[in-house]
Parts: sequence; C-alpha cells; structure tokens
Amino acid sequence: MKVDGMVNKKHISGFWFLVLLLVPVIIFPGCVTTEELASQPETYRCQVSLFFSGPAIAERDISFELAAVNIVAEDGTSREIMNTPLNINSNDVKNRQIFVGQKSLPEGKYGKLRLVIKEASISKKGKSSHLALPPEGVEIGIDVSLRRNQSTTLFLNWNADASVQEEYLFNPVFTVKSQVPELSSLLIYVTNEDSDNVSVINRESGEIAATVLVGNKPRGIATSMKGEHLKVYVVNSASNSISVIDPTTNKIENEIPIRFGRQPEAIAVAGISSERELIFVANYGSNTVSMVDGATYQELEKIDVGRGPIAIATDPPAENLAGSRFLSFDDINVLRSYRERFFNVYVVNQNSNSVSIVRIDAVAKKSMEVINLNVEWRPVALSVDYQRGKVYIANYDSDKLSVIDIPKTVKGITSDAVSTINNVGFSIIGVIADPAFDRVYLLKEIPGEVVIIRPFTESLDTLRTVMPPVMGTITVGSAPRSIVLDPEGRKLYVVNRGSDNISVIDKTTKNQEQSIPVGKRPYGITIFDK
Repeated sequence: MKVDGMVNKKHISGFWFLVLLLVPVIIFPGCVTTEELASQPETYRCQVSLFFSGPAIAERDISFELAAVNIVAEDGTSREIMNTPLNINSNDVKNRQIFVGQKSLPEGKYGKLRLVIKEASISKKGKSSHLALPPEGVEIGIDVSLRRNQSTTLFLNWNADASVQEEYLFNPVFTVKSQVPELSSLLIYVTNEDSDNVSVINRESGEIAATVLVGNKPRGIATSMKGEHLKVYVVNSASNSISVIDPTTNKIENEIPIRFGRQPEAIAVAGISSERELIFVANYGSNTVSMVDGATYQELEKIDVGRGPIAIATDPPAENLAGSRFLSFDDINVLRSYRERFFNVYVVNQNSNSVSIVRIDAVAKKSMEVINLNVEWRPVALSVDYQRGKVYIANYDSDKLSVIDIPKTVKGITSDAVSTINNVGFSIIGVIADPAFDRVYLLKEIPGEVVIIRPFTESLDTLRTVMPPVMGTITVGSAPRSIVLDPEGRKLYVVNRGSDNISVIDKTTKNQEQSIPVGKRPYGITIFDK
C-alpha cells in the first residue's frame, strides 16, 4: 500500500512537472513582441475623406485609371486611402464630384498624396491613343494636420486640359484643397451610419463642403436656429449620445450622453421661446422619448411611448398657421389658443403600429399627457403639415397613408382622428408634405422612387373613387431612406442608403438633376430653414 502510495505521488508530481514544462509552449506562441504589436492595425479617431472634383471645362477627351491613392505622413509613413480602381473620363466628370475613399489615420501631419495611375489615353476624332505615364509617378504636396476626434475632407481638383504634355505624355495636374466654412443657410447635413460621420453639402453648388466625425452609428439629425448660434444635432445609435455640431466651423462642440434611453433613433427640436428650445430623442431600444434642455443639455424627462419609436417630429412654430387655406376659423383659433402654452410631439412606434402624441407644457418644460393612436402596419416615418392641420404617417407594410387630424386631437376627439389615403403603394419609407403645391411626396424603398400624391381634404372624399391619389413617380437611387424639401420649395433631396448618394430632384420638371456622393450607408438628412 505504501509503495502504491509512493507511486501515485510520483505520478502526480510528474504530471505537474510536465504541465509546467508545457505551459511556456502553450502560452508563449500566443504572445506578441513589441515589434509585432507596432505592426498591427490600430483603431484611430482621426478621419480623412477624399473626393475627386472634375473640371468645369474640358476640351480634351482624356481617360485614365486611378488605381490607388496613398497619404504620406511627415515621417514618410504611407497609408492607403483607396484601392478600388476608378476609371475617369474628362467629359464624364465635368462639374462632378466622385467619392474616392475614406480612412481612419493616426493623429499628426501629412505632407503628400501619392497617386497610382495604371493607364491613360486620349481620344481625337473617334480614335483613341495611349498616353505615356510619368516614370516617377504622381505626388501632390499637401499640408494637413489630423487631430483626434475630427474629420478632414480633401478635394482633388483635376485640370484635364493641362494634363497632357507634347501630345503623348500624361502628367496629370491636380490641386488639393481642404474643407472650408460655408454659409450655414446653404448647407445640408447627412448622417452616414457606417462611416460614423456627417456629410456637409453646399446645396448651391451641389458639392460636398466638409465631413464631420461624430459618434458610432449616427442616424437621426435635426437643426436649430434659436438665438445667435446655429446648431446641428445628431443622434448616435451605437454610442447612445447626441453630437452637437457648430455649422459655422463644422466641428463638434459638445457630446450629450443619453442616460434615460437606449438606441436613440430619431431627433426633433422645438423652440419654446426666442432663445430657448427643447430637444426630443426617440429611443428605439427602450420605448421612450428623452426630453433634453437645449441650453443646459440636461436630460429633463423620460417619456414612455409605444414599442420601437423610430421617427419623431414636433409642432412647427404657431406662426405657420397664418394664411392657412385649409383650416376653418374655429380650428385655427383652437390651435392658436392651445399653442399659447402647449405643443405636441409626434412619435411613430414601428412595433406597436401606433403614433404617440405627447402634450408638452412649454412653460414648465414637462410632459402632461400621452395619447396613443392606432395606425396601419409598420409605421416608419411622418410629416407634419400645419397648414392643413395634419400629420401624415408612412406605413411600410400597408398601401395606406395614415392621416391624423391635429385639431381633433387638441379638442380631445380621438375616436375618428385618424383617416387614410388608400392605394399609395407598399414599402413607403418616408413622407414629406408640400402644402404650397398641395402635394405629398412619399418615398418608396422598393423600387427606389418618389411617389407624388394628392392630399385629399374632407371636401374631396367623394372624389376618391374616381381620382386615384397617385399623380406620378420619380426614379431615385437604391434603397432610399429619407427625404427633405428645401426651404424655397423648389427641390427634393433623397438619401439613398443602398447607393451611398443623394438624389437632387427638381419639383417642376420631376427629374433627378444631380447625384451627390456621400459616406457609407447614409441615413438621415436635415437642412437649415430660411
């Protein structure tokens, strides 16, 4: 027995000795040296975006393949911005911007862009001839400083006619400029969910003016014009926060955490005085709305609404009631009296097929009542038309547009406050009212198009059977997500989530007049009012 015991102890000690020998073999191959760590990719919070700008005039028909673009730091380190080849033709890119690439980079100074061009040709009288390429490649001097948590946009401007020497050598002439402040009233802001940034568009030129790095998964976006300082608010779904952008510099001036909600999806702003405003955030993951003070950025209240709040809007200024061609005197007086102290927040609840109307006391800055109204299947978007006293609700899984009568809800009449406009089509993902032209524009995801309908009033109910609501359609990009009307009422801007661009539509001709490239998976859009 003793011998057996001794043998067992030896086996045990031998086992642990073997384990100790094997531990380094098991552990050490998984260790990484300092040199290996240095060579591994890092996650940076400096972002650079590069756009190619075509010439305004090009007399020569030149084509070339841009194979890659690298950015070179002061220490000589080169990093790739793009590696998907672009085929560029001088006639095709006239007055156009093309998105080249986007990269997260280390903080620091950068002094060069290095372009890799594979081949080039020139066409004359229908005949194409190959051009020789510069043996030393193409390098462009820049002076760019990247800072943490900021995004920089570079514009590569091509002078096509000066890019061919001695009729056989392609020596492209480029100038590079970085983003510059623009007049805020001319700017459009678009959230790019998979780029974690916001594209800033000059709507006068139809070109990208800047990009702004925000939080993770930016979705909803809204503007403010209270007081002397303009602001743009962006809700970041994955980082549970609001990024506040100063549009005069296109930089982040504040980051507001959302403490009382999860997965913020949409945002709206309501002015309660000439200098004060309240911010409302629809939190999809917690079925709540957060009310935030626009002056202190303090979260004032958590308001319970329906399931899956996905879109939100507030009553516009009461001055919008002036000159209404559609409301009765009684309804106008009811709304004016109501607006002396209160206003409504409208919340679309995707998963409960309802709209929550939150009554807000503007003086006390708190919610007083929540009314829930049933609408059609899977509501996803809304538009408030104060001239008609209506709220239009887009229902993705129904061919009916829900219409809420605002004066009835203010009077406490909810039993018949919701009507429908039928046969508008399925997969409606967005809606915008245009009372000046007596139209409502619906955004249809499949196929990508804008559907123009008549917003029938009660007096026209008898005509519904003989006058179909749909007046026409306009083709846009792939998988559109959001739509906005410019303050002048001349153009529609559509966010195309599937094709990473913005369609600019002329309302008069009903044609897409321009396509503007933005970031990856664009989602929300906002524009400064007049």
